[in-house]
Amino acid sequence: MIELATVAALAVAAGGAVAVSARDGRAVALGLAVAMAAAPFAASPLPSTLSVAARIVGALLGAYLLWAAARAKEMWIEGSAIGLAAESAVAAAAFVIGLWIAPVKPVPGPVAEQAAGLALVALAVVPLTGRDVLRAGIGATLLALGLLLLHAAWLGPGLPLEHLAEASLLVGILGATSLLIAPPEVGSDAEPMGAAEAEVAEGAVAGAAGAAVPPRPSLRAGSTLRRTRHPRADEPRR
Repeated sequence: MIELATVAALAVAAGGAVAVSARDGRAVALGLAVAMAAAPFAASPLPSTLSVAARIVGALLGAYLLWAAARAKEMWIEGSAIGLAAESAVAAAAFVIGLWIAPVKPVPGPVAEQAAGLALVALAVVPLTGRDVLRAGIGATLLALGLLLLHAAWLGPGLPLEHLAEASLLVGILGATSLLIAPPEVGSDAEPMGAAEAEVAEGAVAGAAGAAVPPRPSLRAGSTLRRTRHPRADEPRR
């Protein structure tokens, strides 16, 4: 019989793969929400009800912040260069390695939790090395979540206060990412001018600039010019 921890660990890895490879910001938010909400269920024994509630609320809040920022900007990101299938293969390979190795003997938590943590860490490497702010935020979130899973697998489930701090950390990372990809626009009380108003204003400015410059005197047809002779012009040449 398949245990709940194994199913949750597979959901965490699948959500991380979708978040890394998706090209739509809303799909990224959905993948991160699945990964973060399923993470507390990968532990055995399960954390307390308060801890699970804090993690789920943090997952929904962080995903909503990212989704709202992506919807406001209608973002279409590059996504993974190798595609969903290759990212899933990377996550699967890291998951299998996590099932096979045993850095800590005996492992207090389930092996599937360790495998999910290694899968998220492997998925976070490439986004963290790029220059895309959204992908870097995704990589930072997956890296933090993967390390939290490894911590719980190697040291056992934490206290409710620790889960609250972990949820706050993930929400802070996604909140900072949403602010960076959608900075608040500083608006003014004045409404923008239309094309006609802008043309009239430009003409007024040009007229004021022309009036400030005094007109140059022009030579008329009947005007005479005074010629100044050089003092030595009348002297006989030697």
